[in-house]
Amino acid sequence: MANVKISISIPEAILRRVDDLSRSMKISRSELITRILVEALGAETDSEPPKYPTVLWKLRKEGHYRLRSPRYPGRTIKERWIVEEVEEE
Repeated sequence: MANVKISISIPEAILRRVDDLSRSMKISRSELITRILVEALGAETDSEPPKYPTVLWKLRKEGHYRLRSPRYPGRTIKERWIVEEVEEE
């Protein structure tokens, strides 16, 4: 997700609290405000899954993979081994 610059007006007392908190957490003011807004709005920065998920992502989501030798028909992936999804029965 791309960052977009905005300009807002807030009371000085709140700005001082934001500055103090960001210094104590050792993060930038922008990152602190972003974290606060994400928590308050319940928004996720990457709500959509990647277009081409990784094998580990799929394994974590589905919990299983099956490997088989290349003697069976199908698409090969690296080192002539095939990774295919298995439906749970």
